[in-house]
Amino acid sequence: MDWDKSFVEELAARRCIIFMGAGASAGCKSLDGTKSPSDWETLLKLLLASLPDGDDKVFASTRIKEKQYLEAAEVICARISMPDFSSIIRTQFITPKYQASDLHKSILMLDPKVVVTTNYDDIYERYCANGDADAGYNVCRYYETHLVNDLRSPVRSIIKAHGCITNPSKAVLTKQQYFRARQEAPNFFKILDALFTTHTLFFVGYSLSDPDIQLLLENTNITAPSTHPHYAVIKEGSVHPALRSAAEKAYNLRFVEYGPAGHQELIDGLSDLANLVIEKREANPMAN
Repeated sequence: MDWDKSFVEELAARRCIIFMGAGASAGCKSLDGTKSPSDWETLLKLLLASLPDGDDKVFASTRIKEKQYLEAAEVICARISMPDFSSIIRTQFITPKYQASDLHKSILMLDPKVVVTTNYDDIYERYCANGDADAGYNVCRYYETHLVNDLRSPVRSIIKAHGCITNPSKAVLTKQQYFRARQEAPNFFKILDALFTTHTLFFVGYSLSDPDIQLLLENTNITAPSTHPHYAVIKEGSVHPALRSAAEKAYNLRFVEYGPAGHQELIDGLSDLANLVIEKREANPMAN
């Protein structure tokens, strides 16, 4: 994987926000080694099973098969009871006791000031709690109010933009819930929008088809004119050339591809990136 020198400098100076999607947790394993965190499709199917039989269940099932996940989520969340929703979320993301993956370890090596994630799981923050950052780590969910204090301190911030397993009732899964969250926590999202405008973003564990990134790219201002692009790692050939070109132009995105070796090549590429960043910081410690 090829990394721009300017991008390495942005990371070294901690002017880059790392954005972790569901794919960042995909390589994690439960404590007994038998299970990995649910992706969008798997989670929606589990939630769907709690719905009573009828037209809504058929409609949502069809939308899942067509990968229209946001539409399926709207129908499911309108019909599922909160106790059932919370039980499924906790069973999927807490009970298995997932362990951090090599990808999480590479991100921790990069030691960014800010990591934003739309994941409900707490794998990365639990791993960071045992990390080496002298300043420590703090977690801020979108419905909490201490983000400004965190950002103005040396502490490393882990921002949970769509909620957390610690409070399933606040989880954001649909467009309606996303817009409601922005209405209920306007200051949080104003700060987030400002961060997106003033920093380089590095998307890890997303594809352009992920509903999470669709919501974020559609509803945040990351298109302010800048000579610095945002970055996203994707599997080679996973995005149609026309869609890739459109995303590059619309969102000022530069795609960094990993190839035939798949996930291991991604891990190796991120490890190489972390080493480049560490070397840059060691060469200019006053800039850290």
